[in-house]
Amino acid sequence: MYSLEAATSRLEDLTVFQEETLRKSSNKSVTIDPNSKDDEPAIEDKRSSGVSDSGGAAKAINANEAKPEAPAVKPAALQEFDSFLSEFVDPFVSMSKTIDPVVEEQVMHLAKAFASERKFLDVALQSQKPVGADSGPTPAYVELFQPIAKQGEAISNVRENNRASKYINHLATIAEGVPALGWVNSDLPVPYITDFKDSAQFYANKVLKEYKESDKKQIEWVQHFLKLLNALQAYVKKFHTTGVSWNSSGKPLDVVLKEQGGSEEDNVSEKKAAPSPPPPSASGGAPPPPPPPMPPASVFKVDEGSQQKSSGGGMNAVFAELNKGEAVTSGLKKVDKSEMTHKNPELRRAGSAENKKPSPPPPKKPASLSKKPTKKPARKELEDTKWYVENYENEHELVINGEMNQGVFIEKCNNCTVQIKGKVSAVSLNECSKVGILVENLVSGFDVIKCSSFGIQVTGALPTLSIDQSHEGQVYLSKQSLDVEIYTAQTSGLNINLPKNEEQGDYSEVPLPEQIVHKITNGKITSEIVEHEG
Repeated sequence: MYSLEAATSRLEDLTVFQEETLRKSSNKSVTIDPNSKDDEPAIEDKRSSGVSDSGGAAKAINANEAKPEAPAVKPAALQEFDSFLSEFVDPFVSMSKTIDPVVEEQVMHLAKAFASERKFLDVALQSQKPVGADSGPTPAYVELFQPIAKQGEAISNVRENNRASKYINHLATIAEGVPALGWVNSDLPVPYITDFKDSAQFYANKVLKEYKESDKKQIEWVQHFLKLLNALQAYVKKFHTTGVSWNSSGKPLDVVLKEQGGSEEDNVSEKKAAPSPPPPSASGGAPPPPPPPMPPASVFKVDEGSQQKSSGGGMNAVFAELNKGEAVTSGLKKVDKSEMTHKNPELRRAGSAENKKPSPPPPKKPASLSKKPTKKPARKELEDTKWYVENYENEHELVINGEMNQGVFIEKCNNCTVQIKGKVSAVSLNECSKVGILVENLVSGFDVIKCSSFGIQVTGALPTLSIDQSHEGQVYLSKQSLDVEIYTAQTSGLNINLPKNEEQGDYSEVPLPEQIVHKITNGKITSEIVEHEG
């Protein structure tokens, strides 16, 4: 009895000790050795045993595998480009959000274009220069450059779709400067960037002039974009003076592109692959249906009568008739002279009249050619700070009472006269024909785009006049507007009328030059206006 109680007490002590030990250490287990002479249980470290659990050898192995590898050293050219993005592109995106949603949309495409160019440089620094790239772009190179070109096209579309916007000069500045990102295609990238930087400067000056005294935020925005282009040019001059720096010891370009995007293409190809037919059923299933019954015997029966009739014709009959000699004409019918057309002119005329068929009517024009475009309703209304005059025809009593903070946009009008009273911010004339504009004073300038046979008269101040893709125009200036700056592109038949005696309406007409001669002197191009004497 005593030995039974002692054994029970001993087992209880061992159980309590085992539970306490498990709570103190999750990496150890308790084993009881029945042959042990000590009162304490034997403790075995799980890490030395062959048994593994959630806190044992498996965790140790996973911990070793989870150690991150040392990051690869980024090339200096890529580090510098990342610094350029964070110092110039990112702040420019933030500034654009405070200008206008349309400007923000365009600048977001610009940021994506720079991100695509960053990927272009990253791939180029890992790849060999494509073989045959000097003679033309390879398919792999086209694939690499396509994202940049796609964003450039989107930037241009934003400009074209928002020509009526108050911030059209902002949009034009970005659209004219973004082609500079194509320096990766040039062997002389630094001068390449200069060309497009100058194009952007033209519209940037308009923004600077318009907001010089009214909005400092607009000035800072356009100045930051010009700094961005200068910084891009400095980066290219430092790392890519004669074109993109490729890796002569790198992998082929198509291999690097496949490594970066191959898995996605494989998934697409697997989705497009046709599914394989299912395997035949193991149980065998029902037997196939029996073949259709044979057709009736009458189908194969040959009609002997028809066969005999057909055997009499063909080439055999022709040769048989020829072998008759002179008798071949015995079966011909004799024609009377009254029925001979070559001896009876009246019969020929009658026969030709009977045989003549009426000519079919001309086919109708397809609807796509004859259908005129739907005419939009005419409107003259003020939205926010801009007047819209659109789609008028043969209307000569259009009057606008403008204010200094308001602009006027005139589009698709034909044979109309518009009078703008007061001092307005700017006037834009777009896709109009035979239109006359009378304006008093302007704060910024007057833009004419894609117009023909137009007339403009200014009775007050006019800082700038821009005429683009327009023809046959007359501009009448006042004494207050003689210091105007006139910009023209793709124009013809333009005349500027300078005042002699405004009270009597006396003007002197001066045509704008259309012919320019370009000469190359000491490696530089000089341009001069062609003057005709006599």
